Amino acid sequence: MTLVGTASTADTGRPITTDVAGVYLFPAGFERIIAALRAGIGRLGMADEYRALAIPPVISRRLIEQAGYVKAFPHLLGTVHSFTGDARQWAQLVPLAESGGAWHAEQAISDLVLLPAACYPAYATVAGADLREPVRWFVSGTCFRQEATAELGRFRSFRMVEYVTAGTEDHCTGWRAGWLDRVAQWLAELGLCPAVEVADDPFFGPGRKLFQAAQRNQELKLELKAELGPERVQAIASANYHKDHFGAGFGFTAGGEIGHTACMAFGLERIALALQHAHGPDLDGWPAAVRAGLDQP
Repeated sequence: MTLVGTASTADTGRPITTDVAGVYLFPAGFERIIAALRAGIGRLGMADEYRALAIPPVISRRLIEQAGYVKAFPHLLGTVHSFTGDARQWAQLVPLAESGGAWHAEQAISDLVLLPAACYPAYATVAGADLREPVRWFVSGTCFRQEATAELGRFRSFRMVEYVTAGTEDHCTGWRAGWLDRVAQWLAELGLCPAVEVADDPFFGPGRKLFQAAQRNQELKLELKAELGPERVQAIASANYHKDHFGAGFGFTAGGEIGHTACMAFGLERIALALQHAHGPDLDGWPAAVRAGLDQP
C-alpha cells in the first residue's frame, strides 16, 4: 500500500495549490522542513525561560476587539459564522445548498474569529495584572488573513511561531534589539542573508497613512526579508515593539506604568520557501551547516 503524502520521487516538497487563492496543501517533504524550523527556532530561546502556548486557530471575538485589531485591520479579519436555526428553517435552505445558491444567507456571526496572529491570546493571560517581572511566552498557531493578493508567499492560511514578552519599556526595547540580532545571525547561518528593513502594517481606513508613518518613524516594526523565488522578496520574520498598546487594551502594568510588549515573529511557510529557493526542495540535500542550524543531523 502506498500512503498519500509520504516522501517519494513524486514528492518535490513544494506546496500544492488548491481551488482557492492563498491556500495550499503541504507534502511530506515540505512538512519535514517545517518541523526542522520549529526545532531550530525553539533552540534559539533555550537560554531564557519561556512559557510555551499552543494557540488554537480561532480566538474570542471579544478579545480581538479588545486588542484593537477590528479597528485597525477589518479587511484582514476572518469571522466565524454558523447556522443557528431549527430543522424547519434549514429545510427551506436545502435547495439552495443543492444548487449552489446562498445557503449561508441565514448564518449569524459567532463569538469566534479566525486567529490573525499567534500572540494575541497571550496578552489576555495577564489582563489586569501588575507585572513585577517581565513575562515571556513562546507561542505557535495557524493564522488566517484575508489577503488582497495571492502571489508567492502571500498565504491566507499560514503557521506562525513567536517569542513574546511583556514588561517595562526598557525591557521590551532591549529584548527586541537582542532578538533582532540573534535571528538575523541565525538566518544568515542558514544561507538566507536577510535584509533588515523598517516596515509598517497594512492599516485600514482614512487614518492608515498617519498610523503607517508613525510606525515607520518610530521603527516599531522591523522586517527580515529574503528571496522566496526569482525576483520575489518577502518578509520571513519581524521584530515588533507595540509600546503600551496591549498594556492599555488589557489593563496590565509594569514598573508602575502601563505595560509594554514586543514580539519576534516567524512565518514558517515563508522561511521554508526561502530555504528551498536557496538550497533546493529536499532537506537531505542541503549543506551540513544549514542542517546544523536547524538542529538536523
